[in-house]
Amino acid sequence: MVAPAGGTTYRDARYGRGVTLLGILEDDEYLPEYGTLVVRDRYAADGLEPLATEALSGTVATAGDGWVHGHAGDPFQSVRLEAHDAPPSVVLEDWEDVVESPFHSRSGRVSLGFLTGGEHDETLELGRRGMFRVRVARRAAAAGEEGDVWLIQFWPGAGPGLPRWLRRTRPALFPADPGWRQVLGYPVMSAGWTAAGYGPPRPDSWLDEPLQGDPPDAAICAQLGLEPPVSQRDAVALLVAAGVLLTDGDGYRLADHPPLAAERVALPEGLAAQVARTAASARYTWAAADLASVAAWGDPAPVDDLADRLLVAPDDVAGLLDFAVSDHLVHRVGTGIAALPRRRPEPVSVPVPAVPTRPENPATIPGAPPRAGVIGGNGEVIVWREGEPVVLGRVPDQYRYRAHETPEGIVVVTSGGPGMLVRWDGTSERLPVDLGINPVRSADGRFLAGVEHHVGRHSWDRPHLLDITTGEVVSLPRTDELTRRALAVIDGALFYADGFHTGSRTFRWLPGADPEPVAAGLRQIDPLSGAALERGAGGVFRHDPAGARTPLPSDRQYELAPGGELLYAFQYAPPSVWLFDGGEPEEHPLPEGCDLSTAIPSAPFWETPTTLVFTGERGGRSRLVRWDLRSGRFDHFDLPAVAGYRPFAVQPILRLS
Repeated sequence: MVAPAGGTTYRDARYGRGVTLLGILEDDEYLPEYGTLVVRDRYAADGLEPLATEALSGTVATAGDGWVHGHAGDPFQSVRLEAHDAPPSVVLEDWEDVVESPFHSRSGRVSLGFLTGGEHDETLELGRRGMFRVRVARRAAAAGEEGDVWLIQFWPGAGPGLPRWLRRTRPALFPADPGWRQVLGYPVMSAGWTAAGYGPPRPDSWLDEPLQGDPPDAAICAQLGLEPPVSQRDAVALLVAAGVLLTDGDGYRLADHPPLAAERVALPEGLAAQVARTAASARYTWAAADLASVAAWGDPAPVDDLADRLLVAPDDVAGLLDFAVSDHLVHRVGTGIAALPRRRPEPVSVPVPAVPTRPENPATIPGAPPRAGVIGGNGEVIVWREGEPVVLGRVPDQYRYRAHETPEGIVVVTSGGPGMLVRWDGTSERLPVDLGINPVRSADGRFLAGVEHHVGRHSWDRPHLLDITTGEVVSLPRTDELTRRALAVIDGALFYADGFHTGSRTFRWLPGADPEPVAAGLRQIDPLSGAALERGAGGVFRHDPAGARTPLPSDRQYELAPGGELLYAFQYAPPSVWLFDGGEPEEHPLPEGCDLSTAIPSAPFWETPTTLVFTGERGGRSRLVRWDLRSGRFDHFDLPAVAGYRPFAVQPILRLS
């Protein structure tokens, strides 16, 4: 949610003057990538190198040139961004961790984003470009809720200053790794975790199973008074002797504070260095990222106030500094420290495997434009009229997944809610309901059906059936799960499965009646014929429209071609299509460059029940390659420049001839 423009002025008791709240942006169900909350400039800012170090989010958060990274973990997070025209106050006791940092914005706009790239559609206007201060406050969510609650506040700053941690209730430094995994090996440690009750239940006989992998060093085992372990039982005994496992009645539990391996046994020099390095990494890594942020903004930054600035014990500063220097995050400059830039990856020479020469590489001839049009890289809906491309309309959403031809126009499935219908007269409108990213369509194109999924702290799904000619929507009740998926619409009825697993149940739902079960394990239903494909523990089967069940080869991932008689499967190297019609499967080589990935939106698609179309690249432009199964002929069509980067085709209405 984004607050309306205009702002609200209030009096801040700490500063004795008015502070204007320029805007807010909220997401109660933000899902981090790789455990990192990301706020970034709303456009791709250049020149991020000056503050791009090896460190990322630190113990709470760090900020730089166009980015803020928060240490979030994997669960859903509740995030609120605020823009102010002056420093807002904060009640430190309301939060578990609070940090302030400089932040530089090149655009004057920020949004929530992802560590691997991209950002949410909503934008928070900061009111100007340039230097800011950002305050990041974090606390645990309420009981029963996932993740943390975040408040991230921006206000203009005259100069960069240095980051400062204002409150900590979680440790900045963590206990050192005891080192037993490096000393005794993963198989021994795995036996200890199993003995302590972690993982799936195991019968008592598992203790007598042989220990997998290489046993630990005999000299180290001798120092613990035992021979190298041969069985899982031996490994458990070794861990008890080391103090890693404790006996607990009739079972075992992991020690809360096991002794350090380096203090319990004498280690070879190389292993001792490895254990010491691992212990230091576990203890200092997150706080070292905080230190690198201070060094980056100071360039150089003083070290005499680091304990107060980072809110760490004074006795820990020397060890933290040594680790940050040894990990190439900072280096000493006189009496201060400066951040080292991110290291460029070393070039790696990878041997290129020999690729056998293709016996065939079918030639293509120039062909016709795509029958139903394409969706351009910038969201333009392009159709061909009298042989010329015409922009019918534009879909503004950031992500577009599929497009379907219908009697009313072209439906484009998008991110962030309902897709769009671009009508044949060029007008466009939002669909009345969210059909998910992979809807199904009736044979005549009148009905579209899909499952709306809400992923968050309280996840749910809900199937919908849309009559595109009238706009009428009928829906099944919501469930507190994410299991249902649409399979087909036939004669006005929705066929759907209740799971993605093998053997999941399948239902037929005609609006006005209760869903009724049909054959279990159906993975695909052909809307033209009603034939179905079943995958289950007993194998793969084809169901004909009358219900007869015929076994199929399971050596490839066959799918039903339109009409339900022919099955096809892709082979990636060398590129080819396997066809099966009840006899022996036949391989058909494809021209080089055909994209066989089934990932949307550029997956191969059927233009007619006997014509399969592939996407490819040639000379920096997108090319469609069309294969007529009846004649075996291949033709190609190079999309014009107006189609932009990575366009994808509209799925045409299919009819049996």
